Amino acid sequence: MIRASEPRYRLYTRPRDYRGIVGYALAGWSGDDADCRRLESEIAKRQGITYAHCMPQNRVGVYFAVKALVRPGRKIIVPSYTLSDVINMVICAGAVPVFADIDRVTCNIDPAEVERLVDGETDAVMATHLHGLACDMARLREICDRHSLKLLEDAAQAFGTVLDQRPTGTFGDAGIYSFGMYKNVNSFYGGMLVTPHAEIDARVRAWMAELPRQPMSRFLLKTAKGIASDIATYPPLFKAVTFWIFRHAYLNNIELLNRQVMIELDPKLKTSIPEAYLCRMTPMQARLVLSQLAQVEAFNQARRRAAHVYHHGLADLPELILPPWREDGSHIYTYYPVQAAEREALLRHMIRNGRDVAVQHLRNCAELACFHDYARECPNAAATAAQCVLLATYPRYSLSEVEKNVQAIRAFYGRA
Repeated sequence: MIRASEPRYRLYTRPRDYRGIVGYALAGWSGDDADCRRLESEIAKRQGITYAHCMPQNRVGVYFAVKALVRPGRKIIVPSYTLSDVINMVICAGAVPVFADIDRVTCNIDPAEVERLVDGETDAVMATHLHGLACDMARLREICDRHSLKLLEDAAQAFGTVLDQRPTGTFGDAGIYSFGMYKNVNSFYGGMLVTPHAEIDARVRAWMAELPRQPMSRFLLKTAKGIASDIATYPPLFKAVTFWIFRHAYLNNIELLNRQVMIELDPKLKTSIPEAYLCRMTPMQARLVLSQLAQVEAFNQARRRAAHVYHHGLADLPELILPPWREDGSHIYTYYPVQAAEREALLRHMIRNGRDVAVQHLRNCAELACFHDYARECPNAAATAAQCVLLATYPRYSLSEVEKNVQAIRAFYGRA
């Protein structure tokens, strides 16, 4: 008899988070920015960096960082395997994205590719610490210093990752974190821009001061989606109902339902930043982040324990490309990505046997039609986008479920 697994993801939310949001809404969405300033101070202290500034979203932080670091019409080298809207923010900020290929094992930007792409029109390099794994910052920093380039870090999936005891996001001229709904610190929307430079902080602070606060209607809609997700993935309900609905939809190609768990289905070019993006974090969001900071390291350790089981259970399968195993804090395994040439067959096998797994939603942006003016051949990114599967590591996901995923994958390759 097939039994349903625990869900592939669950939000990092607690009932008191929703109570706080409802209370804030009933109070009229009012209050001063003292909590935001307190959060900025706490993040700066925690990350060991001079300046921190609250952002409404990670991608808006990318926009303002690029606007501050890159001169209009100049180039910034970016990873090709990333969220398409991050590339849109580069374009909206007036810069020219130059796609660099990635390393297949790490899924992060390849420093050798960066070195090859630098020319007289290059102003900056953006490193994305994907899946919680720190990029090779020593190599990237050396390249940037030698060519007098700015270095930007997208640490949306790597809040809490450290490299040589230094937090990601603090190696460059600016770093951006995400506190979005699916991140390990969740304020539904939200992010943080950090920098060691007073002039960058002053420019960003002046730009943000002109913006209105995050509107209640948009935020409450996001919160409602969070509640719906929490209900659908509540383990007893998920195992009894939700999983079987989506299992049936996947195995029978019911697009209407399959689309509900997909992201960025129809990426489009943006040349100006959407008005809805231009807002400030609310005090309530700042309080949500502050209340979660103490649990970050414990959650990181829980995900590393899951990754340890995956790594040692799958390391002998030559058919898979696994992420590197790190015990020094340089990987927090926000997910455990594996790459399989037979991805579709593997997914069907897993789901048919009661395992809930996900395809990575990122694309090889260098080949997207919306970015045809910037197209480049990035074969590693193309292969990774076609083969990557995300295995669950979130702290409430039991190690017994991790072991069952390992067993199911081994059975697919005849190594039960």
